[in-house]
Amino acid sequence: SSQTYSQGIELACQKEREFVKHSVECTWNLAEAQQKFGSLALHNSESRDQESAQARTEAAELRWREEEWRRKEEALNQRERQNLWNTDPVSKEVFNKSFINQKRKEIEDEAVSEPLIQKHEQKIRHFGMLSRWDDSQRFLSDHPYLVCEETSRYLMLWCFHLEAEQKGALMEQVAHQAVVMQFIIEIAKNCNVDPRGCFRLFFQKAKVREGYFEAFKNELEAFKTRVRIWSQSHGFQTMLLHDLNVSPG
Repeated sequence: SSQTYSQGIELACQKEREFVKHSVECTWNLAEAQQKFGSLALHNSESRDQESAQARTEAAELRWREEEWRRKEEALNQRERQNLWNTDPVSKEVFNKSFINQKRKEIEDEAVSEPLIQKHEQKIRHFGMLSRWDDSQRFLSDHPYLVCEETSRYLMLWCFHLEAEQKGALMEQVAHQAVVMQFIIEIAKNCNVDPRGCFRLFFQKAKVREGYFEAFKNELEAFKTRVRIWSQSHGFQTMLLHDLNVSPG
């Protein structure tokens, strides 16, 4: 049914946000540590030896954490390939409750959530179709209120709908922007700042510093892979056969 389809999509989106959260924590922080170590390596004074050793240790630890996370991620991908769309009514009910609670925690004023999407859906979709860093940064500068969890969630949901409609090229385009938004949000959380004041930092580093772009590119490819895995799962395809009139929200 359409309701089952929507619940499956919502569950996939919730899981995906957790994937991105952990990946950003590992990959972006690793890029930070590597950049710091590289900067210190340019200075050979003894006074910097201890600081350099600390940076090297931090980078090694983060690299290990990233590798460990990728192993867990792959195992979860294999499991989700089989199980994601075979949720029973009880687990769906639990998901609905947990998702509602999560939204209450993340959004200080719940009344802002739906009106934001309803009022600015066309702007969010426009952002989803941008492909150049400069265009994205300029658009968010003009519309900073779109830098939020709801925009990220909308873009991710859109990716699942597009892949379900076999619009792979369009899915890849929107996926790029979905990961951009999620990176900005997670970087802001790491820095304990408002995301609206953080997006310029993301674009600055992603455009200029190789390690940061690699972190972004790796997560983007992982995200697109997971969208395809989930959309091609047996349960998902069966659901579509029973509901051919499903359309994106």
